[in-house]
Amino acid sequence: MATFTGYVAEVMEEKIRVTPTREAEPFDGIVFHVARPLLDETPLLVGQQVRVEHDERLTRSLPPQTTAYRIVVL
Repeated sequence: MATFTGYVAEVMEEKIRVTPTREAEPFDGIVFHVARPLLDETPLLVGQQVRVEHDERLTRSLPPQTTAYRIVVL
């Protein structure tokens, strides 16, 4: 398991994009696939600082994608 800390740049249907800084380019950060129950217990908004525990495997796409297991709003 790995962790990534950053800012929510985009909230989509069952996925979020988190970037290391508030100023984000379209391909910055990581796209995390999030299960619906996890999103329901932790409402996320653009600009929030979060720490995401995620799968160590990432796709080679831009931005890379992986599965989030836990999201903590900081």
